[in-house]
Amino acid sequence: MADSVDSTSVPELSFYQLHSPCLVCVETSGDDGEFGIGTAFHIGDGYLVTARHVVENRQLQNLIPYRGAKLSLDSVEVIYPSDPNVDLALLKTDFSLDYYMEHVRFWGNSKVKKIDHIEIGGHLDDWIDGGLVMMKVVALGYPPIPTSPRPELVAVRGEVITIVDPYVGSKHPLFVISPMARGGFSGGPVLTEDGWLLGVVTSSLLTNHAAPELGYGAALTVEPLWNLLAENGIYPASNGDFLQEIYGNRSPDPSGEEDGE
Repeated sequence: MADSVDSTSVPELSFYQLHSPCLVCVETSGDDGEFGIGTAFHIGDGYLVTARHVVENRQLQNLIPYRGAKLSLDSVEVIYPSDPNVDLALLKTDFSLDYYMEHVRFWGNSKVKKIDHIEIGGHLDDWIDGGLVMMKVVALGYPPIPTSPRPELVAVRGEVITIVDPYVGSKHPLFVISPMARGGFSGGPVLTEDGWLLGVVTSSLLTNHAAPELGYGAALTVEPLWNLLAENGIYPASNGDFLQEIYGNRSPDPSGEEDGE
């Protein structure tokens, strides 16, 4: 006799299915008309995170949610860090997954776990050490795929292969990751296996202006993102609890060093 099915069990979405609704394809153009593509992701309350170089000095042409989200290009306000060397940007938008969270069903089951934003990790710069090397990660983004008629969200598994304290740029640690660097991933999230944000994909680490695919994939750690939110008094969704706890009694320092009371 076959084993009976536990009717109380709740089906689980795959990692890709769970996190993909929070992703957005960013299409831009330069003054010369050159097309550009990057990635953004939702951290709550309509705020999208991307890389600064994806949108700075470029014209936003389209923001394409993965599926099921409301998002108007006319609603976008771009917020940059006070430190011009930090390769981050925050997009204030009307992005919403309310319909998805309240009405979309999987397998006819309303109890399937869903999320509407990415949770930012709590690893500040001075907490990062070699213990994070070899951590398994998933990078999500929109690299151009030849012959595809529309942007396709790509997920790549890999590991942190080293951590760099760069001598140029924002001076915040960079996680060098094993997935191949590829244009279009810029601004996308690098997530741990538990689904929290380890870092944001930034420019590839390369020499002599080589193609991105010839460099190392790198993700900027999260402290400059926490600083950006604190500078602007933004406390999105569940990320606001950590922000208030850590920054409640001190002000963010763009240099990467925190001031005491």
